[in-house]
Amino acid sequence: MNSQNTASPQFSSKWLWLILAAALACYLPFLLTDRSIFGVRLSNMQLLNLGLTQVNLMLIAMLGSLSLNYLTGNAGLISIGHAAFYAVGAMTGAVAGTQWGWPFPLVLVLAGIVGAIAGLIAGLPSLRVRGLYFVLSTFAMHYIVSFSFLEYQFKFFDVVGVPYEIAKLGSFEINTPMRWYFLLLPLVILVYLGLKNTMSTREGRVMMAMRDHELATTAVGADVRILRLKAFAFSSAIASVAGAIYAFYMSNVNAESFGIQFAIQFIAMIIIGGMGSLNGALVGAALWLLLPSIIAGFASQVTGSSGAIKFLLVDNRAQFVQVIFGSMVIVLLIFAPGGIVGIGAQIRNRLAAKRDQS
Repeated sequence: MNSQNTASPQFSSKWLWLILAAALACYLPFLLTDRSIFGVRLSNMQLLNLGLTQVNLMLIAMLGSLSLNYLTGNAGLISIGHAAFYAVGAMTGAVAGTQWGWPFPLVLVLAGIVGAIAGLIAGLPSLRVRGLYFVLSTFAMHYIVSFSFLEYQFKFFDVVGVPYEIAKLGSFEINTPMRWYFLLLPLVILVYLGLKNTMSTREGRVMMAMRDHELATTAVGADVRILRLKAFAFSSAIASVAGAIYAFYMSNVNAESFGIQFAIQFIAMIIIGGMGSLNGALVGAALWLLLPSIIAGFASQVTGSSGAIKFLLVDNRAQFVQVIFGSMVIVLLIFAPGGIVGIGAQIRNRLAAKRDQS
């Protein structure tokens, strides 16, 4: 009886927080568009120099971060070719959407299928090689796809880049940041919940066991070769859909949009947020996409100052941001491999232990 009474407030509190988070998520685009809250005008700094465009790009990056976290953090397959799957999705979107005139939802479906096939091909070296050799194979795949995209771009669209039509759901045009937000947010939630449910299945648990100890996983009868290929196909399908969405959102992309730095940023996201944690993938993507805008907002407030602050925030802001992210990656890898989410979990556990002792 007492256990039911204690569980009920916890259950109610969980749903209360979910309802509050949903309300804030729905109100956020109106806040960033109107730049006011309940009629009270807010300054740019009060909104942390954020706009709806940065939030939308963050949501697209979350799709890539979640997919790479599934591949690397959960399946233990390190890849530095994730930008290639984005490029595959963008190229598929150009062929099916721009050249063939397919509806936007069908373009995304085709991007997922083509991405899954590309993932299967990219995962084949994992059947024979391990470690650094496999990482190099994903690196080579990145340049093969980049070269293919460049040749495709020059053949059909020249140096100006690949143009994309306005995304539509039926006759409804997704042509404003707010409309994009309400498309991207549910999509990120669905991918998050889908991956979470996948990892709670028997195959998901076997995949994490493969990450921790491949030999022991093989000894209990699991076919790790099939698991690797499935992980690559599933991860690359999500990344390819994200790449198609990114291309339609930007309305024009080129081969340089998916350079090696684009791939490395996803690795940094899951390290900063927490490798192996879906929540960490979201946190890492949010920090990576939003922190530069926040720092730029502070820089606009100190343009008239001098000294170290002006040197860092105004004269060398881009380098300063890179130093911050680079330092975060190094420090977290050494002192907190679980990332920011892991640090948060440790703090909660210590607070809970203190409450139990008291």
